[in-house]
Amino acid sequence: MDRLVLVTGATGQQGGAVAARLLADGWRIRILTRDATGEKARALAAAGAEVIEGTLADKDTIDRSVRGTYGVFSVHPGPLSPGQDEASAGKEIADAVREHGVTHLVYSSAIGADGMQPQKWEVEQHIHRLGISATILRPSSFMENYHSQSDTVGVSHGALRTAAAPHVKQQFIALDDIAAFTALALADPQTYRGKTLDLVGDVLTPPQAAAAISKATGRNVPYLQRPIEELRAINERFARGYEIINAGVELPGFDIEELRRLHPGLMTFETWLARKGATMLKELLD
Repeated sequence: MDRLVLVTGATGQQGGAVAARLLADGWRIRILTRDATGEKARALAAAGAEVIEGTLADKDTIDRSVRGTYGVFSVHPGPLSPGQDEASAGKEIADAVREHGVTHLVYSSAIGADGMQPQKWEVEQHIHRLGISATILRPSSFMENYHSQSDTVGVSHGALRTAAAPHVKQQFIALDDIAAFTALALADPQTYRGKTLDLVGDVLTPPQAAAAISKATGRNVPYLQRPIEELRAINERFARGYEIINAGVELPGFDIEELRRLHPGLMTFETWLARKGATMLKELLD
């Protein structure tokens, strides 16, 4: 491709997956990070990424990062960083995309943003008002969260523990699939301009997820529901999210078959476990 794409959050889960996919596909990437000396930033630099040190709270840094790019992948941390103003940063990036004539923006929001993620919804509406070429991705829960967030909503102490009621069906997407849809949108902006995609690769109840993990790892991994107040003491926004899930609030309709038509490699939870998830989760079970 040899075209330059800015990837925000490249040292995090989503941005990291996107950066890896774009580099593998032959894109040039630029990353914006708070710490250019960090291990992940240095690894990306070694892989060919241009690194800019700064924060999304600084408009000048955003302008410097966006200027000269073909595309931008914009993602913000949400409940993991409650002190950050993700609405302001997301809108500033979209403004810079318009100002600097960027060909295409991919904004990673969240499934159900219009009802459960007001800051992300605010950014979505701003992008629509600007009229720029953009694709909005709305990922569901990451399959990888069962590993990366094991202390709150994942595998720990020999069990799968979240605050979801056992009967609740949850939507999941693999990080590699978010990256795949990002790559598709950047490679074909004419097709993906104006699209909003609710990204879901599988739908499972927590006991079904625990059974799949048990089968894939060869370990007995039961499901234990975590008390909501216990989770609230760790992260208030996580707790509110699980209260909404347990209340049976329905998310907007999603079409897994249509997603699979666009991206035939879309992973189910079982596929993700076979490819990488079981190995990751065994680390927490050993």
